[in-house]
Amino acid sequence: MPDSSGATVFDDLPEWLVVDEILFRLPPRDILRCRAVRRSWRIGTSTDKFILDHHRRQPSLPIIKHREGICHLPVLSGASDVCSDKKIRPFVRYTPATIVDVIHHGACDGLLILSEQDDFYICNPTTRRCASLPHPPRRPGLSSVTVVAFYRHHTSGEHRVLWVVMSHATVEFESPDYFVLTVGSDKPRLVQWPIVSPAAESSTCPPVHHRGSLHWPMGLSITVFDTVAETFRQMSRPAQLGDNDMVALLDMGGALALSSTTLECVTLDVWVLQDYDAETWGFQYRINLRAIVAAPPLDLRLKYVPRMVAINERELLIQVGWRLLHCGIDGTFLGNVEIEEHENYLTLTKHRLQESMISLPLFEMQHEEEAVNNVPPFLIVL
Repeated sequence: MPDSSGATVFDDLPEWLVVDEILFRLPPRDILRCRAVRRSWRIGTSTDKFILDHHRRQPSLPIIKHREGICHLPVLSGASDVCSDKKIRPFVRYTPATIVDVIHHGACDGLLILSEQDDFYICNPTTRRCASLPHPPRRPGLSSVTVVAFYRHHTSGEHRVLWVVMSHATVEFESPDYFVLTVGSDKPRLVQWPIVSPAAESSTCPPVHHRGSLHWPMGLSITVFDTVAETFRQMSRPAQLGDNDMVALLDMGGALALSSTTLECVTLDVWVLQDYDAETWGFQYRINLRAIVAAPPLDLRLKYVPRMVAINERELLIQVGWRLLHCGIDGTFLGNVEIEEHENYLTLTKHRLQESMISLPLFEMQHEEEAVNNVPPFLIVL
């Protein structure tokens, strides 16, 4: 509040204290508004260190797809816990003509990669900036290009994408090619995928980031990509798992975890990697879908492979068919997750959004041209 002279209480405080102790604790969108108040606040909150440190404070929230856009769970203002209100709403809305064509490929540092048909985009929902994303060239004939992983190269600070280029010839099989391409560059670098099985597309099975590496469940082991050296290796999974068990990796409060279900699709076993270097897994708990007292009750007559992600160390989201449940790790039913729209056809993805104010040179380079020539098929409404 200003005093009789027109000065505010902020004028009596050191500038570093306002930036590092007050503005630093605000949500990203509030900081963006504060940048318009004072030039010193804009400068202080625009340094790489401030932006990265502030980004690390934000909650990492599971991303949920709806036929009209992309959603995440709401968060209480100024708190790290997810709001008890299970009503969600899209923060990215698809335009009416392109609802079924938009694909969500990846999330890293608050940035998203989306595509519509052959056009790829990278955007920051918090700052509402978006640009076209260059990708490796397709092969001659019938072929496709898509994202395998999206990550930050910590040594250089660059954001990079691991792409796969595949032929779809019906006569002779041709192995896919894998490329690493820095966001904004047009010079892809060929890398060797380490196993015979092709990589999963990030849109359906994104890797889990842990200890500077990306992790995919592949066959009876785990494929690991070191994002600094940009090399691959293999890691073992829990020895107790059966060959037919269906597994998925997840981030559980900063720990690398694995969920498994049998062909019956009624239980979810959760394991946590206790010693990364020794590759030692420890069993944590089992979720029995038959024992969940949901309202309305779950219909398990049809077999759906359940999907699960961790909200935090105590709470989970579990998808069974079209139902999206909020549960405790002990299987306690905490509520249904629904959207504010009339239809609740939600799909739980393995992607997570951790908001940031991170910008990219690509945003500045394409800002004027994009506004005229290449309008994205979605609206950012965060």
